[in-house]
Amino acid sequence: MLIAKRRIKIRPEKIAKVKELSQLILNYEVIAIADLYGLRARQMQELRKILRDIALIKVAKNTLMKKAIELCIDKKPGLDKLINHLKGQNAFIFSNENPFTLAFILDKHKVLTEAKPGDIAPKDIMVPAGNTGLSPGPIMSKFSMFKIPVKIEEGSIWITKDTVVAKKGDVISADLAELLKRLNIKPIEVKLNLKIAYFNGHILTSEEIHLDLDKYKNDLLNAYTAAINLCTEASFITTESAPLIIRKAVVSARLLSAITALPTPETLAESIKLANSRALILAMHITQLKPELKLVEAAPAAPSAEVKEEKKEEEEKKEEETAEEEIAEGLAALFG
Repeated sequence: MLIAKRRIKIRPEKIAKVKELSQLILNYEVIAIADLYGLRARQMQELRKILRDIALIKVAKNTLMKKAIELCIDKKPGLDKLINHLKGQNAFIFSNENPFTLAFILDKHKVLTEAKPGDIAPKDIMVPAGNTGLSPGPIMSKFSMFKIPVKIEEGSIWITKDTVVAKKGDVISADLAELLKRLNIKPIEVKLNLKIAYFNGHILTSEEIHLDLDKYKNDLLNAYTAAINLCTEASFITTESAPLIIRKAVVSARLLSAITALPTPETLAESIKLANSRALILAMHITQLKPELKLVEAAPAAPSAEVKEEKKEEEEKKEEETAEEEIAEGLAALFG
């Protein structure tokens, strides 16, 4: 007995969608899969506007994308590895930008949206002070619930102090979600999270695509500093190291001149200070060994002209103050 095979009729719109996806796969260098979880239609529209000059976003069923990939496997090596990542709700991104730039732009352009019950606060959520524009009523209980100080002024509810209503990582309750919505506060950051990307025959994971720019910046800065220090210590002349090498040479030459008591206009003062310090140290040691010698320090140097002038000004000022005090005492006695 022959069993007739049931013919499955594929709808024309599905055929058209597979054809469109396969054409995009062939036309673009980067084919990325992004997670759609938590992303709403309005936010998707905003992201499409942000990426319109560098990428194209398509939302399609995983089965259709799988079929499109299978049609293009022979033309793009390694493309079949994308099939293993066709799980969950996905958006497919097609671009000729490198995937690192694409991930950076997506991370930078986050869309803010209203909180829903059960959402996790991505950071501390603060309710700012000021006029809420809300009229007094049942909503007052919400402010009291979250210890938000308020007052009624000109028929509106005013928040008197900036107040943190949720800490980073807190679960947002239904009451808080309602209050934030009434205050038009959108604390939830939504973005397209790249899960995987195909680029030049290679599959790049999320960890490989998302670069820690701060770490790279610090690494480059540390490498630059180490290179400059090496050039300076090795006296290897470059545009950057030359000033440092010259400065180091000058400091070393002046120190050597001072230590060897070589009389030069630049180091004579340092040589005298060093000789004086050595003499004082030697005298101290001799005094400890031979107290009977009674070595004493040299008499202090005569004050300079500037010091003399300052002392003279201080003495004149004291004389003026004394004269004023005497006049005041005389007036007090006269009218006392």
